[in-house]
Amino acid sequence: MTTSNDRLDRIEALVEKNARAIDKLTDDNIGRSNERLDTDEKCMRWMMQLAFALLFLATAALIVNAAAFLVRLLLLNQA
Repeated sequence: MTTSNDRLDRIEALVEKNARAIDKLTDDNIGRSNERLDTDEKCMRWMMQLAFALLFLATAALIVNAAAFLVRLLLLNQA
């Protein structure tokens, strides 16, 4: 009886040790995943800001060119 109780205790200790190791690995993986998601979110936000800035600059350039063209046209018609 004692041998089976000792054996059972060793098995239970081994199972508990493995369960703690799995919990630690799971927590580490969740932490890494959260870090990656945070990094991806920041990158996506930066890319969106860059895209809107480029759209704004392109629109401003078109407006300035159109205004310059209209001014030239008015000056040519007056001459």
